[in-house]
Amino acid sequence: MSDSEEATSRPDREAANEPAGGRRRLVETRCGLAEMARKEADEAARRVVEAKRLYDEELAALSRAQAVIDLAETHAAKDAAHRDFRAAVAAARNRRQVEAAATGWLNEINRINGQGRIAQAQIRREREAVETLLAQLTRLSDLAEASAAMASSATQACIAARATLDGVYAEEAPVANEAPVANEANAGASSVGDHVVAAPQDAAPPAEPTSADPPTAESPRATDWLVVDIRAPEPQMITRLMRREGRTLSILVDRLAGNEPAARRGWQLLLSNFVDSVAAAAIDEGFLEFPKGSPFWDQFSRPEIREMARGLTALGFRYDGFGAFADGRVPTRRDLAIAVGAAGLLPVRIRHWPTADEAALLFRGVTASADVFLAVKAPALTLGELVKMLGRRAEPLADLWNDWARVRPLLFSTSV
Repeated sequence: MSDSEEATSRPDREAANEPAGGRRRLVETRCGLAEMARKEADEAARRVVEAKRLYDEELAALSRAQAVIDLAETHAAKDAAHRDFRAAVAAARNRRQVEAAATGWLNEINRINGQGRIAQAQIRREREAVETLLAQLTRLSDLAEASAAMASSATQACIAARATLDGVYAEEAPVANEAPVANEANAGASSVGDHVVAAPQDAAPPAEPTSADPPTAESPRATDWLVVDIRAPEPQMITRLMRREGRTLSILVDRLAGNEPAARRGWQLLLSNFVDSVAAAAIDEGFLEFPKGSPFWDQFSRPEIREMARGLTALGFRYDGFGAFADGRVPTRRDLAIAVGAAGLLPVRIRHWPTADEAALLFRGVTASADVFLAVKAPALTLGELVKMLGRRAEPLADLWNDWARVRPLLFSTSV
């Protein structure tokens, strides 16, 4: 017999040698503890069942919240809003009507985005609740298992004490109703344990909801007369920004966000995305700056080069923004001849045609003229001009348009 078993059985042997009164008190004490342990095990099992019910309900609520989000439906709604905007612009007779169409488009995009943010926020709340309930369920299951084990041990001690009192160790009839209860507690904890290992499906990090209201009026009249002037002696902020001057971006972020870190990150991202969107639109329209010294490009004027670049883009030979052709697709002489014809020129009058190796380098040193493109397509930087110019690229910038009345005057400033 081990030391622990010796220590455990010693009180029973001593109780067996005591008078009947002492043995009865031992039975009462141990069976009383067994009853208390049984009740605690029952209560622990009940708490686990209730926690499991709450967890299942919250998990179902999370599934319903995730089912509400339909990306295809969201895209379709934004497509419809853009079609309505284009139709309104086509029917517009003056600038006021164009701006009204742009404001209507922005309001609809804000409504669609707002619904998405509400749904994402609901998913985040439900997911957090599920995770909290899962942790509680795990903790309560562990406690229930410990309580069931304690009740089982206490019941066995009660049985042993009664057997000692009666002189029959194998007799368990007096506590026949006790053991099944302890086993039931154990069974409840075990079944829950099988459930706890399942973790809820993790949802995508929602986007942070915003409360920015859509603009209700055009920019202040004090700035209505302003336009983008790329020839100004002191370049405007918008010109510097389109030329990707880091100091200008920092100054704008300082004025718009102050020292608040989250706001600064948000504005830096918005303004950077704005520049990227304008540059991408400029590339699509052939607003490119070609360096001097190319035997091929030097044969043409800037407007002719712009038309040729558009022709190449239409043929699938697009400038990648980094001095090369996108996807490595290089035009042949025939493709270049088609682009020359698209610019209204006669291919037979071209004196120099690039070789295959030279054609691959036609975009080397080329940059997107985002500032010139903006000055031509949206000189007043109004919402209507910009949305019309950017097309679908304007949709991800909805948060910028919501605060455009505050941003626009800063972009015309020449102070740095």
